[in-house]
Amino acid sequence: MTANDREFREQLGKFRLESAPSVTSETASRAAIEGPRARSKRVATACEFCRRRKKKCDFRYPNCSACLRAGVRCAVLEPVASAAVPRDQLETLQKRVEWLEEVLQRSTGLDVSSIPTGSPIDGESLGWYHVPDLISAGRAGRSLDDLASSPDASAGLPNVGEIFRDQLENRRPAAARPPLSPPRAVRLSSLAEAETLAAEYFDSLGLQYPFLHRGQFMDAMRRIYAGEPVSPDALCCYHITLATAMHIGASDGSMSASLYKAARDALPLALQNEDVQALRCLLGLALYAMFAPSGPSVWHVLGSAIRLATSLGLHKARPSFLEGQQQQQDLEQLIEDEMGKRAFWSLYNLDRLTAVTLSRPLGIADDDITVDLPGEYDDDWVEVPGACSMTIPVQVIRLRRIFSRIYRALYSNRPLSPNEDINQTLRGFRHELDAWRTSAPLLPAALHYSTSYFDYLYHTALLLLYRPSPLHPTPDAPCVIVCGDSSVQVVRSYWDSYALGKIKWIWLTLCQIYAAGTTMLWCIDQNVRARREGRPIVWTPPEDVVRYGVDAVVVLLEEFGKRRRGVERLAAAFQQQSAAVLEKAAQEGASPPPVVENNAVLNPTLPEMDPQVVEQLLYSYDWFQEELAMFYTL
Repeated sequence: MTANDREFREQLGKFRLESAPSVTSETASRAAIEGPRARSKRVATACEFCRRRKKKCDFRYPNCSACLRAGVRCAVLEPVASAAVPRDQLETLQKRVEWLEEVLQRSTGLDVSSIPTGSPIDGESLGWYHVPDLISAGRAGRSLDDLASSPDASAGLPNVGEIFRDQLENRRPAAARPPLSPPRAVRLSSLAEAETLAAEYFDSLGLQYPFLHRGQFMDAMRRIYAGEPVSPDALCCYHITLATAMHIGASDGSMSASLYKAARDALPLALQNEDVQALRCLLGLALYAMFAPSGPSVWHVLGSAIRLATSLGLHKARPSFLEGQQQQQDLEQLIEDEMGKRAFWSLYNLDRLTAVTLSRPLGIADDDITVDLPGEYDDDWVEVPGACSMTIPVQVIRLRRIFSRIYRALYSNRPLSPNEDINQTLRGFRHELDAWRTSAPLLPAALHYSTSYFDYLYHTALLLLYRPSPLHPTPDAPCVIVCGDSSVQVVRSYWDSYALGKIKWIWLTLCQIYAAGTTMLWCIDQNVRARREGRPIVWTPPEDVVRYGVDAVVVLLEEFGKRRRGVERLAAAFQQQSAAVLEKAAQEGASPPPVVENNAVLNPTLPEMDPQVVEQLLYSYDWFQEELAMFYTL
């Protein structure tokens, strides 16, 4: 782990929602015994940041030096609520109350500065919470009597619990803390080059993870190149998106590193308000982590993103639009809700993919999710079901939900219940997967993503379903056949992408290729076992399928080794596995002979692998994930 990565993890660790420490009864009783003189020694204005670090606070107002250097909110412990509040919050609230009293007096002619909060006004029964109604009534010429007798006089009362929750958790800071120096913007040679690079991103990853709106992103980027100011989250998304796009196209690595560094500089300010915009920045960072040879841990970034998304309630269904709203208000609410859904379901997609690949727990349970899938709206917010770019990610999310339930049902340590039939479970999931594939729409504008990409996802789901798993360790012959055919299709998909120069050299691709290759070897090993036991062989593909499939995996792993450190060991291990398994299968007459070039067996210099080691690699569930996590600090 580099020093920059370690620094980034420490910075990301500051981004968390911590509950303030409570004042225990023991502390209160000890303070009462010690008396006022003893209590005065503990300075009440020392900020929480310095108190937790057990460092001396210089009590500067409104921000002490330590908080200013760390870029955190300078807050003190409020004794009544036992919660950390900004040091300047009292002064800010006092000024705001005075301003609201002046607004109320100008709008309604009422002077409430000397009236206790909650008292009736002018003999009426309206309390402080009806101030918005008083203002609207004064402008509309309505009397207070009419307002008080209205049947919806109590409608729209503020949710006091939510107000205090947001204040105590600092979800909506009173004011964003200005940086010591504004984040710098790294620009390419021209706006046209940046637009071309961004278009490559939105035409590939943007179709799979649509948490960024293409039009809004392009507008913000034009403002950046025009020298106009933009928000920190827009600046962070601009840098991290272009940095990721450069890795997709294998562009200049030094420029990508500069863009990533600029994104890290803007990230603390982008995360400050802890909103949907901050979630988009974390999602962009997670995509970059999947592509970059060095960078933050995608596992840790996704964990922070899930925590933020659930704290914002993005996983819960929200009420529909109110009837009678203006069309413009409806459109603004629609955009806000849909972008929130896109951000959450992109996070869901990434979480499921990463957790299953690394054999780790899911970030959020499916039972806790009640929000609907995103609507199929185009870039102009016109709903076009089955005929727009949002059709692709919606279809992928539907598969990920099935994918997630397969993982939870088969890859756990729970024992099978007496009434649970594993074969019936497999048939049920297979029916869902087949229905998903047959119902997938065909998009001429994105033919690859609606045909080849959907086929690839379908076969990876079949491999997850039928491969040996903790609750299904000994698949039968039909499972072996499906695994063999699907593994060949997955390898063929990656080989076609490699031949076209469109393969993504990321660790997820490495995992899928290696898993498909070892599954082919496992199916051949099943043929060997069947022949030794006097049974007919199980998987009977065409004679050249296995031979060229294994050869394709070897080539792809070698190409990976040229781009990612550590892969050469995995490539050598697979070559030894394949040599040992294919030789054993040829001796038993259970598969075609190994690839022969110039009368020599493929890779003749490799020693034969111990059959016990081969069996351990083929039937172990977590050894490869541990190797991968060690190499890429996942």
